[in-house]
Amino acid sequence: MAQMPQECMDMINNAYAAAFSTCSDGVPNVVPVSMKQAMDPETVMVSDQYMNKTLANLKANPHAALSVWDKEGGFQVKGTITYENEGPRYEQVAAQVKEILSSMGYDFTSKGVCFLHVEEVYSVTPGEHAGEKIS
Repeated sequence: MAQMPQECMDMINNAYAAAFSTCSDGVPNVVPVSMKQAMDPETVMVSDQYMNKTLANLKANPHAALSVWDKEGGFQVKGTITYENEGPRYEQVAAQVKEILSSMGYDFTSKGVCFLHVEEVYSVTPGEHAGEKIS
């Protein structure tokens, strides 16, 4: 399994939002996500507060990509998703999400959690290495 470099993990964890993309029947879907975290070099967590098309796409095709960037560059992480909406790992993430969103004045809860198992990492930094596979 591929691993994210520390710089990629830090960017995922510190960026306000990222683009999360799925595809089903050849029709792409991209949504902004802010409740995301690089759990370890091989796993990214994306919380589902209100995914509809995204979740339907993942049920049909469990492959997804997450892109994150800042003013200097960024990364695209591709992999396979497992979705959990019960159990200890889900409960832990749901509690964290509720606490964070409540502190911001939002009354959203996590309906489930997408765990992206990293298979490929690419650079999206402008320049001669744009699109280059990192891992």
